[in-house]
Amino acid sequence: MTFTISAVDYDDAQGVSKNNMTAFYHTDVHWRALWKSTTLEEIIRGAAARMPHGLASSREGKRHLKATDDDTGEIIGYARWILPDTNSTLNWPEALVREPTDDESEGFKAKFQANTEEGMIPGMDTRLQEALGLPLENAEIELMKSQEGPFLVLDYLTVHPQHRRKGIASALVKKGLEQADAVGMKVWVMATMAAQPMYQKLGFQLLKTVETNVTEFGIEEPHRKSFLMRRQQRAVR
Repeated sequence: MTFTISAVDYDDAQGVSKNNMTAFYHTDVHWRALWKSTTLEEIIRGAAARMPHGLASSREGKRHLKATDDDTGEIIGYARWILPDTNSTLNWPEALVREPTDDESEGFKAKFQANTEEGMIPGMDTRLQEALGLPLENAEIELMKSQEGPFLVLDYLTVHPQHRRKGIASALVKKGLEQADAVGMKVWVMATMAAQPMYQKLGFQLLKTVETNVTEFGIEEPHRKSFLMRRQQRAVR
């Protein structure tokens, strides 16, 4: 199987959302618990409706890439990067989503509002979301303060469960590493335990692992995420 990495456009919302939601639904017990009884099909439908507005919002500070199966045309991987606010040396126009037209913007906003409730995603367990998210947010703030930025942040990375271990994730990550290395910038990521070895092979160093007990929500397995950072390297292999 071969695949191609390219930029993301608004009409990719359905394919990217299907890839992303399917990946989390089948590999992350904590993420799946957030949705309670919501079906995967419903999750994908809502995500696809909201995504164009998300792509257009704060567009200049984000970069997006997708991996497409060359045989089927199916989107099988996705990465989102956040550029630092205080540094303009990293441009990366190839991964910048185009500016939407006024009509597109209005349509994207209308779909987003129709699939949210006061800006919140309907059907999610907000108590569990807070229990999982707050420890990570607090840890990340302190860790970033202890390191010297700026950072290119890998904010989101998924590969379809049927296409794991085919080099898609590392290929997507390397695209960002090349950009960071070219301008001497560090790269930051919060990773799952399963993904941590891949990042370490690519030169990331483990800074901290955060473990959260969520047995009160009926989940026996602790929630674990790791923060890793990569300094500039001469070449990405």
